[in-house]
Amino acid sequence: MKPSFIEELHKLKHQDEMRPKVLIRGIKRILEEKKKVNRLTRFLKRKPKTKPTSWQ
Repeated sequence: MKPSFIEELHKLKHQDEMRPKVLIRGIKRILEEKKKVNRLTRFLKRKPKTKPTSWQ
């Protein structure tokens, strides 16, 4: 996330009506940035699959 987006959220109060709109706009921006990334880099940066293990 960009620092300007986080700063904008910090300025808004929880009861402010614009807060949900700003959150949705920020999420859409993040998703668009992820779509623009090259498929090869997306493939290389994927998270490793881990299997849960028991507590010992």
